[in-house]
Amino acid sequence: MSPANPRIGVVGHVEWVLFGYADAVPQAGEIVHFRDPFEEPAGGGAVVAIALARAGAEVTFYTALAKDTEGEATRVRMAEEGVDLRVGVRGGRQARAMTILDTSGDRTIIVSQPNAYPCSDDPIGWEDLDACAAVYATCGEPTGIQEARRAGILVCSARQLGALIESGVKADVVIGSLSDRGEQIDFRVLGKHTKAIVLTDGERGGRWMSTDDSGLWARQHLPGEPGDTYGAGDTFAAGLTYALGCGLGMHDAVEVAARWGAAAVCHRGPYGA
Repeated sequence: MSPANPRIGVVGHVEWVLFGYADAVPQAGEIVHFRDPFEEPAGGGAVVAIALARAGAEVTFYTALAKDTEGEATRVRMAEEGVDLRVGVRGGRQARAMTILDTSGDRTIIVSQPNAYPCSDDPIGWEDLDACAAVYATCGEPTGIQEARRAGILVCSARQLGALIESGVKADVVIGSLSDRGEQIDFRVLGKHTKAIVLTDGERGGRWMSTDDSGLWARQHLPGEPGDTYGAGDTFAAGLTYALGCGLGMHDAVEVAARWGAAAVCHRGPYGA
């Protein structure tokens, strides 16, 4: 790949997440006790930023954080991971979530409040995205996506497809899912709002299509014992953005992304040890 250490932007959100293991997701009226609980700054933006930084990319992460304990802890963690953090300061509490990791390795996420996103009015050096080879946006604020378009390649999450459409910009890639209802894609966006669509299908692999080509990738061999699936999709997105930022075409980039996603299944929570 070239360049070896691409400069990549991330525009998105952070949730402060309480993780814990349980035998199963509770049914109505049940009480479930967490085993081995732990807390991390996570959510789509944070997971992608840290995955990219650990891969050697030069990462600039544009987000919005509160000034509470969890917001401050997020700032510290991002600095420890080598992420250049650009923060739009928000009042109130940092967005929080609870994630139940069950014995099958699946995750169920409960978000307690709306996520906060950076916007173009935040004085956080948006112009530095001009030098980024690629940017990943999981941003519900249309003006944040407009700023993200400064980078050479714009990869967007299908969860924020409405914001992408409202922004009026055209993405290079939108990443969605064949199995996650929150990441379904109306194929009519292809060509109008994005040049390509990538659809993951969990352990079965996935497919992609652009305005002039298409392809598949197969189920990946796990490089270790399975842990849990939290962050696997986000890490896939990080791998795809990294590979495209390094100059790879879609055929090769989705293979890189699939390997990153498979590796994420083999550790605990979003980041592992």
